[in-house]
Amino acid sequence: MMTPPKAILFDAGSTLVWLDHPYLLDLARQHGIEVPMERLLDAEYTAKTRLDELIRSGEVSDDRKRGEVFFAEIFRQLGVGREAFPPIAKALWARHAERNLWSTVRERTAETLDELRRRGYRLAVISNADGRVEALLESVGLGSHFEFVIDSHQVGIEKPDPRIFHIGAERMGIRPEEAVYVGDIYEIDVQGARAAGMRPVLIDPLWRWNDVDCDRIRGLHDLLDLFPETA
Repeated sequence: MMTPPKAILFDAGSTLVWLDHPYLLDLARQHGIEVPMERLLDAEYTAKTRLDELIRSGEVSDDRKRGEVFFAEIFRQLGVGREAFPPIAKALWARHAERNLWSTVRERTAETLDELRRRGYRLAVISNADGRVEALLESVGLGSHFEFVIDSHQVGIEKPDPRIFHIGAERMGIRPEEAVYVGDIYEIDVQGARAAGMRPVLIDPLWRWNDVDCDRIRGLHDLLDLFPETA
C-alpha cells in the first residue's frame, strides 16, 4: 500500500476555481453562437487535449500563449472561425482583467479541503497565474485552507518547470516525494509534478483521459477516497 503523502498541493484554475461558463455562453451568444452547456464543456475538454499536444511538441511555451490557444480552440469548436475570434479574445481578456475568468467554486470544494486538513494533510497552491491568484482564492472563500500560494508571476517560474514544484516542497520543509500535486492539464500539471518527484493526480470531470498513467478524479471530493486518515 502506498504511503500517504504529508501534503497535497493544488493547481488553481479548473481545480479549485472553475471557468465562468455562463459568461462564455453569453459571449458566444453575442457573436451569434447559441450552444448548450454540454457542448461548451465538450469544447473545453477538446481544447485541453489540443493544448496538451502543442505543449508536448514545444509549439507553446508560456502561460499567456497557452491561454490564447486554449480559448481560441474552445470558440473554434463552437463554430467561431479564426477571423472572427479577435473581438472575442479582446472581450475575454478584458473580463479576465476585471474579474478572473476562473472564479466559480464547485460544490463540496471547501468541505473537501476542510476534511483533508482534518485528516492531517497540509495544503498549499502552486498556480500559473498573473499575480492575482492568492487574492482570487481569498475572494471566493478558499484562501484560509492553504499554508501558502505560489503564483508563477511572482516567482518567475511557470509549470511544468519542476523548480516551481520544488519551491513548494521547500517551503513546507518536505521532500517532493512526500507531496501530491492535483491539476487538470496533463503536460503541465502531471508531467511537471512527476518531473519534480511528486505524485500527480489529474482532475478529469468528463472522465475521458482514459490512457493516462496517473491517478484520475472527477472532482476534488474524490480525493477523500484516495487519501485516508494519516494517523
